[in-house]
Amino acid sequence: MLFPSTAGTLRDPNNFGKQWRKIRAELGVEDTTTHSFRKSVATLIDEEGLSPRVGADQLGHRHVSMTMDRYMSRGKTHPEVAEMLDRIVALNDE
Repeated sequence: MLFPSTAGTLRDPNNFGKQWRKIRAELGVEDTTTHSFRKSVATLIDEEGLSPRVGADQLGHRHVSMTMDRYMSRGKTHPEVAEMLDRIVALNDE
């Protein structure tokens, strides 16, 4: 449990939402949602190089594809791919 009640039990989602809106207004981060935390965890898992299966398990997704489609980064530049292509082109030029 990330945010247990004072009694150590699950918080009522409505009560938590009310408290969260108040806190984020006080902090000046109105755009930060509870979903932002999920995204942050998924991003850290991805950046650490852990598998999408690990991400799916942590986020509670049954299908790894859900985690990959929604949370794992896309559009990254992968210099190792460019290096591999350069090697292959150089071999073919010989």
